[in-house]
Amino acid sequence: MPKIIQLPPHEAQKIAAGEVIERPANIVKELLENAIDAQATHVSIYIEDAGKKLIRIIDNGCGMDKHDAQLCFDRHATSKITQVSDLETINTFGFRGEALASIAAISNITLTTAQENVLEGTQVVINGGTIENVNIVAASQGTDIAIADLFFNVPARKKFLKSTETEWRAIQQLFNAFCFDYPHICFSLFNNNKHVAHYPTTDSLKNRALQLWESTVNHHIIDIEKKDDQCSITGIITDHQTYRYDKNNIYFFVNNRWVKNYQLNNALIKGYANVIPEGRYPLAAIHIQVPAHVVDINIHPRKEEVKFLHPRSIEQTIQQAVKIALEQNISRHLKRDITFQAPPSPQYKPIQTHFTPFNFDSLFSSAHVDKNNQHDNNPLPIHKKIDFTQIEAVPRTQAITHQPLSISHEHAVKETNFRLIGQFQKTYILIEKQEGLFLVDQHAAHERILYEQFAHKLHNTATIPLLFPHIITLSNHDIQLIEPYFVLFATHGIMIEQCANDQLIIQSLPVYLKNESLESLIQDFLIWISEYKTLEKEDFIKTVNNKLQAQMACKAAVKAGDELSAEKMLQLLHDLEKTANRMTCPHGRPTSWLISLNDIEKKFKRKT
Repeated sequence: MPKIIQLPPHEAQKIAAGEVIERPANIVKELLENAIDAQATHVSIYIEDAGKKLIRIIDNGCGMDKHDAQLCFDRHATSKITQVSDLETINTFGFRGEALASIAAISNITLTTAQENVLEGTQVVINGGTIENVNIVAASQGTDIAIADLFFNVPARKKFLKSTETEWRAIQQLFNAFCFDYPHICFSLFNNNKHVAHYPTTDSLKNRALQLWESTVNHHIIDIEKKDDQCSITGIITDHQTYRYDKNNIYFFVNNRWVKNYQLNNALIKGYANVIPEGRYPLAAIHIQVPAHVVDINIHPRKEEVKFLHPRSIEQTIQQAVKIALEQNISRHLKRDITFQAPPSPQYKPIQTHFTPFNFDSLFSSAHVDKNNQHDNNPLPIHKKIDFTQIEAVPRTQAITHQPLSISHEHAVKETNFRLIGQFQKTYILIEKQEGLFLVDQHAAHERILYEQFAHKLHNTATIPLLFPHIITLSNHDIQLIEPYFVLFATHGIMIEQCANDQLIIQSLPVYLKNESLESLIQDFLIWISEYKTLEKEDFIKTVNNKLQAQMACKAAVKAGDELSAEKMLQLLHDLEKTANRMTCPHGRPTSWLISLNDIEKKFKRKT
């Protein structure tokens, strides 16, 4: 007796439906794609019981005639392709002709559709994949399709559906993705007869984000754009002040198709390296446009994933686009033309000075500061460990009362929309901007400046011999561990030798560390040796070298509690604006923070 039988078509169709339909969100996706392919400009979605009971989508697209309204439910019936080679240039969503056939096999469907300038429409009723009725009805242009009783005839699949809340969240995320993908379409969403979302058409992705994301995010959205020979990247991301605990607000679109791709997500997150805390994720909606022949959209049954011909190139472009956008956003708040408004207190007598920008080579060198330029009752404070120099003062001129003093690279006074307020808690530099109050952490900012300078001046560090060399006592085991890396320290200007079985001697240091004790730095280095010993040699050297540079920058930077003059604050802002990776210090703490005017006004109940 033969063991192999051929399943009836209706049973085979139920099994095949599992490849396309796993959950209600998959159906919503397929029907929305059909509506968009039909050139709809208004789409309404009605959901009941997270789609298990009802999914209904109404659009004002081109509609179908009586013949197409029946044929669209047959397997492999499509208007998009005629042969497999057409897949290389396909630019619409549906093309296989399987989705509606699969959906019909596991639900009850009522389809009502009509074309433009036609007096009557067509209604098709299907139960479990079988057409029950085809009627002529009154209908407006477009398509109204209702999917009821999902998996009613496949209980084994129905029991594997997630909870109602989980399935509803999946539909919401899908809905948001389509709203981002097509801002020129008006979308409405109803859940259990309750109107939960209505997003009118808009002319930009940023405006769509203002509709979709909460109002607190609105002031932290920045645009990204980058083009090369392989692809075009456009979209929006949030700045370093705004992030979430999950990736649910990250959307990627490839040729206007929402896709899920781990590599693209990873590239985006790499662009935020050392900018937001680890385990936190930005909000983003990014469009990638590539030639049709370099991307395969047919590798997944539900067309949720894509495969690129040159994936690494696209990932690098995304990473660079994000990094550039973040840096440009910070630069907007760190302009060189900043005004200083003298406080009204008589103990501060503002003077007009001549500001000469200086580079890192001269930042810590010995220079004379004209005491005549100090305030009468508030001497210019110089932190004993840091010698900010090269600020050449000119003789006192006519005092300016309550007038802004502008310092720029052109050495000219001119009006701007920025104002340096001063220091807060001797730690934060406050700047008044039209957008709100901008704060800069002086220690974190200086750390980043010095770190980048160290990286560019490696092997060319100015050192000074110590009159009284530093002696550091360690165990013999620790000395044996660190001895192979004396050369690495030497590249940073730290000359170390072993002077006993349990002692090291430091003979010379970089000028910016001349007053610092390096015992803690040596102890940190020993911890790094243990922590990263499993890395390959090249990766190990790179990692500990970066750690060493970061710790040196931390020790040399101005500290919280150091009082800075207006000139020093301006110089710090000027240097930070020219520095790469300026959003955070080398340890990942933010260098700056914007408190928007909108948030301030809300705190004072001026806005709701």
